[in-house]
Amino acid sequence: MRYFSILLILFFTSTLNAQSFSGSIVYGKSLLNYKIKLIEIEIENQTSAYFSSVEMNAFEIPCQKTTFEKDSLKFYVISDFYTYEYTYFKQSENFKGHLKVYSNENEQLLNKFETKLIRENKSEKAAIKKQDLSFTSNGLKLYGTLWEPQNSIKKGLFLVTSSQGNDRSGTNSEASYYTNLGYTVFNYDKRGTGKSEGNWQLASLEELCSDDINAIAFFANTTMLPLSEIGIKGSSQGGIKIPYILTKIPELKFGISISCPSGTLLESDLNYWKNTNMSNIGQENINLALKVQKAGYNYLANNISYKKLNAIKRKYENQDWFKYVWIPDENIQKDYKLNFSGLPYFKKISQPILIIQGLSDNIIPKNSYLIIENALKKSPSTKYEILTLENTTHSMTYLNDEFPYFQTLTPKYLTSTTTWLHKINKQ
Repeated sequence: MRYFSILLILFFTSTLNAQSFSGSIVYGKSLLNYKIKLIEIEIENQTSAYFSSVEMNAFEIPCQKTTFEKDSLKFYVISDFYTYEYTYFKQSENFKGHLKVYSNENEQLLNKFETKLIRENKSEKAAIKKQDLSFTSNGLKLYGTLWEPQNSIKKGLFLVTSSQGNDRSGTNSEASYYTNLGYTVFNYDKRGTGKSEGNWQLASLEELCSDDINAIAFFANTTMLPLSEIGIKGSSQGGIKIPYILTKIPELKFGISISCPSGTLLESDLNYWKNTNMSNIGQENINLALKVQKAGYNYLANNISYKKLNAIKRKYENQDWFKYVWIPDENIQKDYKLNFSGLPYFKKISQPILIIQGLSDNIIPKNSYLIIENALKKSPSTKYEILTLENTTHSMTYLNDEFPYFQTLTPKYLTSTTTWLHKINKQ
C-alpha cells in the first residue's frame, strides 16, 4: 500500500507543467509590469493562470476562465470595480495581445491596451523556496510560510500581522519581493484567519503581539538566524505593533512601521469616520456628530457605560446627521484593541526604525508622523528615519491619472524601503 501511494504521487507530479512569463503594459509615460504563471494539468487537459505584480501588491492571484490553446491564451482578472480581459496570440515562445478593461457596474468597455508576455528561462527566474509550516502560540496552532531565497544574504524579515480578518496572502507579494532581495522571510495567518486556530476578534492587541513574538522565536529557531539579524515590518495595525514588539525583543535588528497612527486605534477609526462622512454631514455639524460617534466607539472599547451612550443617543437622535452615526448594540462584543497606542513604546525602542506615512491617508491623523518623531527623539534609538509620501494612501497606493483602473503602489514606497534596508545592513 505504501508503494502504491508513492507511485500515485509520482504519477500526478509528472502531469504538471509550469511556465512563467513576464508581461508589461505601457500607458502614457508609465509602465506596469506583471507576471503570469501557467500550470497545465495534462491528464485533465486544463490550464490554470496566476497573476502577480509587485506594483499592484499581487502574488499569484488565480485568474478566471483561463483557456490555453495551441496558438492563443485568454484569461480574466476580476477586482471590486473592474474586470480585466487578457487575450494573447503566440509568437514563437512568447505572446502578444491586448488588455481590455470593463466596468463591473455596467460591463462597459473602458479602455484597451497592448501587452505582451515574454517566457522566462529557468536561469532568469529567482528561485524561491516556499515551505508551509505550523507552530503553537498560546495553545493555538498557527500556520505560516517560510520564504527562502536562492542567494541568501543571511538576514531575516518577519512580516507582522495586521487588522481585521486578513490572512497571510495579503503580505505574500512583499514576502516574494524581499525574498528576491536575499532575505529569508516569514509571514503567517493571524489567529482566526486562514488556516490558523483561534479568534482574533476576542483577543487583545497584546495577545496578538504575543503571537507575533512566538512566531518570531519560531522563525529564528527554524532558520537558525540570530535575532540580531532579523527585522520586523508591519502596516496599519501591524505598524502600531512594531514599537511594542521591538521593546519586548530588544535583540531584533530593526523595525519598519507603515501607516502607523500616533494615538489609539479608536482615534484612527474616528478619524476615518470623520473623513468618510464629512461631505454628508457638513462642516457645521461634523464636530457634534463626531462627539456622538466617539461615544459609540468608546462603548465598543468598554470605556463608557451603555447608560451614558444611550443618554447621548437620545439627545441627538432627531438630528438629520444622526443617520450617519453608528451606535453599537448593548450586547456587542467589546473590542479592547481600540484602546491600544504604540506611542509609549516609540519612546522606549533602541533599534533603528523607519516610519512611512502617506500624505493622502484618510485613516490615521495627518500629523501622526510628527508626533511619532517627537516620541522617537526621546527614545534611546539614534537611527530612526521618517518618510512621507505625497499622493499616497493608507495602503501605500496612489491613483495614476493615466491608468486609473489599477491601484498600484506608490513608486517610492518599495525603493525607499529597500534603500533604507541596505543602509541599515551596512552598519
